[in-house]
Amino acid sequence: MLAYLWALGVFLSQFYVLPSGLPQPAHLLILLNFLLMAYFYSLNFHYQSYYERRTVLFLMAFCAYVVIANLVWMLMEQNPVFMKATIYWLYSVILFIFLLQALGDDHVRKSVAAAAFLSIAVLFLFWALGLGRYEVGSRYNGFFNDPNQMSFYVICVFSIFFYLVRGKGAGYLVFSLAVVSVILVFLTQSRSALLGVFFSLVAAYLRLNGEIAIGHGDRDKLVAIVIGLMAVPLVIYMIFSLDMAGAALSRLQSTDYGAQADIRGYSRLLHYPEYIFLGSGQGVDERFGTRHEIHSTWFGVMFYYGLAGFILFITFIARIFFRLDVAGKVAFLAPVLYGIATYGARTPVFWFFLASAVFAASAYETSSRSRSSRVGIR
Repeated sequence: MLAYLWALGVFLSQFYVLPSGLPQPAHLLILLNFLLMAYFYSLNFHYQSYYERRTVLFLMAFCAYVVIANLVWMLMEQNPVFMKATIYWLYSVILFIFLLQALGDDHVRKSVAAAAFLSIAVLFLFWALGLGRYEVGSRYNGFFNDPNQMSFYVICVFSIFFYLVRGKGAGYLVFSLAVVSVILVFLTQSRSALLGVFFSLVAAYLRLNGEIAIGHGDRDKLVAIVIGLMAVPLVIYMIFSLDMAGAALSRLQSTDYGAQADIRGYSRLLHYPEYIFLGSGQGVDERFGTRHEIHSTWFGVMFYYGLAGFILFITFIARIFFRLDVAGKVAFLAPVLYGIATYGARTPVFWFFLASAVFAASAYETSSRSRSSRVGIR
């Protein structure tokens, strides 16, 4: 039952019923998983490795800082709105910790991987059948509230599948899903997502190339490299031949990046340097001449929680990144780089992605130690 609930959490995250910033149906379903896991495990969790335990500790330290910072600002501003961000962070950290535990069950891993593949395939089918919405001109956004939410979802869900899928032929499935993901991102015409999904495609090629080459001779490895080098440009050419590519590229070329920096809140770090060290707290953005939050995970964490919070959070992220293999690192960059231009930290699939990456890093570390021990025995 837990496996299917986690899988539904991924799949249903693409359906937005309420306005952005409010809990969606998928949030409530995942919350049910929290209660069930707390009941079955009695909060007595076991980590697969020392690496996982330390990674979780850095995240918990950051979360503790978030709670303290927002509590202080709530008292100073006499405004409880700061607690909204705190609740979202607590929810996300609990999701990460519980899912990381659950992925140790192979049935959960397979179910979440299958849900990730199905989510992207169904979203593509929605577009092909004319279902979904175009809320902003010709930009498709499925059943999300805006196109950027859809593109971030696609990139994160692809990475979830990339890290969790195993077995014979997995590389072909990953590469096929990467191609569909690129098409979906072009449909949204999201500027920053175009950069992120490029890393998804390269990671898929590296995964496919690696699986083709395993157990074969030098000649087969060379053929695999040639196939990959031909396949990626061919896919890009096919996508750019579609009508949607012209609209996406035109939107990219017409961007006023200076104006975007002000609109998205990046320039707050320059205009309000007094918040650089300890942060401004996450709430009451009207203090800075706008009612909108910063449209960036990384700039947002830096401004809202200062260098103190940012160092804790980036250390948590770096611990995951540097433990992955080469293809895993490239796949990791896709959601992380897109996070520069969108605030995705309260999106559940972002935390599904991070938990999946930690699981993959831990598995890679275990596999590397096993290979080293066999070499030592020889």
